[in-house]
Amino acid sequence: MPVRWVPRLVLGGLLVTATACGGTAGPTDGGGTSDPTDDTRTSSTVQDPPAPRGQPLIEGLPAITALGPPEGGAGEAPLFSWGPVPGASRYSLAVLGSEGPLWAWQGEETEVYLGGLPFERPPGWAGPVIVAGSCWSVVALDAAGHVVAASEFLPVSPADAPGHECVPGEGFEPGG
Repeated sequence: MPVRWVPRLVLGGLLVTATACGGTAGPTDGGGTSDPTDDTRTSSTVQDPPAPRGQPLIEGLPAITALGPPEGGAGEAPLFSWGPVPGASRYSLAVLGSEGPLWAWQGEETEVYLGGLPFERPPGWAGPVIVAGSCWSVVALDAAGHVVAASEFLPVSPADAPGHECVPGEGFEPGG
């Protein structure tokens, strides 16, 4: 899988290295479900998900339960959502496109549409859009700004597309 870049994101004061998403054939969730009504994915506590869909963004931290958007068919400006984390005062979301950083957000809510609108973006409105091969992750920060939990590094694409993996910390520098 060719990797084109390795951005270094600062999430809550923590430097995180992540790679671009590369295409692979087939699902990357080990047969798990991305159904938002699945009881195992809608818990409001910090837990390890039953069927990982991506790689941990930061090793050794409790996992944030990602609730949406789905890996494929997410639309151009999807709703990112996750379970709340006890002790978190805010969250930091990073969205990476197939060619580099796409959008970042920080706030107290546990869901936000791409672009930061408090509602689904109407057709024709300007703003960032998800591209095939995008990835996302969210970290929880306490009142002092320390990272207390992180989600997996998850794939997201606007339409039904072949699965792709999102693996933080691997790859090579541009031009390599």
